[in-house]
Amino acid sequence: MNSLTLSDMAQVSAGTSRRRRLTRLAGFASWASFVSTALIALATAYLWLIEGALAEWLVESADGVMVTPSPMMVGTAGAVAMVPVALLVAMLVELGRLFRLFADGSVFDPVVPRRLGRVGWLAFSSCAATVMCKTLVTLLMTSANPPGHHMLTIGVDSQALAALMFGFLFLVFSLVMQEALGLAEENRSFV
Repeated sequence: MNSLTLSDMAQVSAGTSRRRRLTRLAGFASWASFVSTALIALATAYLWLIEGALAEWLVESADGVMVTPSPMMVGTAGAVAMVPVALLVAMLVELGRLFRLFADGSVFDPVVPRRLGRVGWLAFSSCAATVMCKTLVTLLMTSANPPGHHMLTIGVDSQALAALMFGFLFLVFSLVMQEALGLAEENRSFV
């Protein structure tokens, strides 16, 4: 019985419609990842460079802010709020690189499982950082409230759960790709 191995699939002509679709979709996804990264960088620059923008954004995103805290507290809360943003940017860059590999036809490249694993760990980190940083930002932003009105909120929303599940997905795909590459190498050694 003939079977199609990974090395056979990797050698499929670039002219097939599946390969063209993969290349086109991966190229678009790579472009979208890098554009998203640039837009996040611009939005972050806006928050830090336009007077009052950061404080307004933090007041809107934190629950229970009655009195805007001191500029030092706003700056500290802003720095804390940027941790999940930085992890998101790192994940988008890593996704862009992964999609670029696929767009270039390197579907079974040994670097693919490492990139998938990095995306998975960044998704996990982003999830954890979002939960912790939202809690800390709310605490910092309500520090100027009158006594008895300081807020401490801890919450896990559907986006955090989705990030957690995507982290699992990417980590599992990373292991599957490692296994597939190992099997392909083992098959090559028999021939």
